[in-house]
Amino acid sequence: MNVLFVVAEFAPLATSGGLGDATAGIARALTRLELDVTIVMPRYQFLRDLGEARPGVEPAQALYEHEVHGLRVWLVDDPESFDRPGIYGPEPGTAYEDEWRRWGRFCQVAAALAEDFDVVHLHDAQAASTALMTSTPSILTLHNAAYPVMGPIEEAVEMFGEESRDLLEWYGQANFLKAGILAASQVTTVSLGYARQIAEDPEVSSGLNEQLANLMYPVIGIMNGIDIRRFNPETDEDIPERYGPDDLAPRQAARQALAALTGLDETGVIFGMVGRMTGQKGLALLDPIIEGLVENGFRLVAVGNGDDDDRVDGWVARYPQAVWHEPYTVELARLVWAGGDSFLMPSKFEPGGLGNLYAMRYGAPPVVRFTGGLADTVIDAEASAESANGFGFDEYTSEALAGAVHRAMAVYRNNPERWAELQRVGMTTDWGWDPAAARYQWVYNRVLERNK
Repeated sequence: MNVLFVVAEFAPLATSGGLGDATAGIARALTRLELDVTIVMPRYQFLRDLGEARPGVEPAQALYEHEVHGLRVWLVDDPESFDRPGIYGPEPGTAYEDEWRRWGRFCQVAAALAEDFDVVHLHDAQAASTALMTSTPSILTLHNAAYPVMGPIEEAVEMFGEESRDLLEWYGQANFLKAGILAASQVTTVSLGYARQIAEDPEVSSGLNEQLANLMYPVIGIMNGIDIRRFNPETDEDIPERYGPDDLAPRQAARQALAALTGLDETGVIFGMVGRMTGQKGLALLDPIIEGLVENGFRLVAVGNGDDDDRVDGWVARYPQAVWHEPYTVELARLVWAGGDSFLMPSKFEPGGLGNLYAMRYGAPPVVRFTGGLADTVIDAEASAESANGFGFDEYTSEALAGAVHRAMAVYRNNPERWAELQRVGMTTDWGWDPAAARYQWVYNRVLERNK
């Protein structure tokens, strides 16, 4: 089976968070099932030194063929759209004003290429409108439905054709995500919990819950994974010392390195956060309680940027020995997973959750709100004696978050054997992509059968 992946991000070429790792993880796992996977993505300004030129497809000037991890990657050379800094905007957390045009042009190219494939697999809103223009069976995976691509309706209809108007129209604008959801052969998402949420909650699905709930073929939830070969503390050369679930002592070197880098008071309990600093991540819950948490030894290393940067930087200003904030880098993220005592994800909603999986893989039991994929992967220490791997809370309140954080800190300080068991469970669970890939292969076959 020949599968075309249409993506905005693909690790290690282009990442701004978890999407690039997810698309790469799924693609590589599919190849282990002997599927032939090709990636098509933009030739961003920072990728202009890569690939061998081949003829282009309008409106692109050319395609540049590259190889990553044995996968063929086609880089769409469209300088008008992508010869500029950043993936989505000039700075992390921003978006270009013409994002609808950029991604619409990209999807025109992807749709033309898709005709030579058995299945086209689209990832998130940036790729969604490909489904409007191809006869190839299409699967649209929603990694995060809260970020649609919006544009002017008349210009979008001119780009995609008059027959696309009803699919695109959204309160007088064009909604590329809506159009992709309605045009795709099958919609999937990245956890069972999130599949339920997006069909019920308009805030989680950017108002598209009714469209998702009324699809002829219901949304299929397929749990995210991580690349357990690349992210392995027993072999990772980017952390100070290697360690495993049966020998956690060398992990202390990463903790010391993280404390030295950040200047935080290492007598406290160090929590990590890696990802976009946005309202989705539940940062507002910390505002009323952070002073009390800091007084009790709470320390926070926040890695990433977003529209909640000012809030986080305000904590840094008030508590310079307790909170530290820097932009995302792969190396810094790995140090946080390996050196943090715990990992904090009090998300308002969370489609799949990758940060919690990386953290558990590296021995940092997470504290999460039980929502979406977090509810599918984190088992509270009080819920199970044998399978617990972290701490969680249900209600989206500051009080519930404070309770979970205090419970985690108490176990860390007072019951090191129990803490080590939480670490071992998280580190030894198979969080790999192979189970997800098998499910995606099943979806592909199901869609192909429908289209016979």
